[in-house]
Amino acid sequence: MRVRTFLVVALLSSTAFAERVFPFTWTSATQAKSTSDAELWLTMRTGRKTPFDQLEVRGWVSAGVARNVDVHFGLETDFVLRRREQKELDGRISALARYRFFEPDEVLGVALLGRAGFGVASSVLEGRLVLDRKLGDVLLAANSSYERTVFWDRRDAIDTRLEQNLGVTLRVTPDVTAGFEVRARTALKAGEYQGTAVYFGPSLSISTKVVWFSIGAVAQVMSDKAEGDKGNGQPIIFRDDERFGLRVVVGAPTAK
Repeated sequence: MRVRTFLVVALLSSTAFAERVFPFTWTSATQAKSTSDAELWLTMRTGRKTPFDQLEVRGWVSAGVARNVDVHFGLETDFVLRRREQKELDGRISALARYRFFEPDEVLGVALLGRAGFGVASSVLEGRLVLDRKLGDVLLAANSSYERTVFWDRRDAIDTRLEQNLGVTLRVTPDVTAGFEVRARTALKAGEYQGTAVYFGPSLSISTKVVWFSIGAVAQVMSDKAEGDKGNGQPIIFRDDERFGLRVVVGAPTAK
């Protein structure tokens, strides 16, 4: 019991917010200039009508290159397991840049993100608009993103995703924040609408002197189906999106 108490106290003994307050929703806060972090992202997506599990792994090194600019470089891997005998593995080298126009302490925080990932089986391009606002101990954040995937192996899969995120969090202590996130993900394939799924769930972030982490879980609460999925007897499930998502992001400073 003493060891457990010591570990909890050590975990919560820090001086700053978690570097990433929301696991799914981005904020306009860029990394401090001349500092860098090593980050590991783990995302599990599961729960379709047919057997489906997908683990997304992202390993990044992020660095602040200016007062309002940071960059991220690393590897992304998507491991899809639909059935025991059917597996898919995609790997990409990725890079992301974020530019902040305004601070969230002012009228409104505004930032733009651009991400590119290139691999043997597929390549991804993403653009994201980030808005956020601090109201005392409360932080509000909203995102709108467009993601396009090109499959070099000519796979018949979703190639375009639009996503809208809303996150609300409260600073419980100087080191801990807790809140919730809402996500709306729209899928298209070859320009054909595949449906929109809406998710909701809690999030938690903790920062220490040596490591920070952010965790969130979301469940699908409603959907707008494509015509081909209407009347299939499933009130929520449709051809594209899963019922549940879990993401854990862990980071540690590598230089100051």
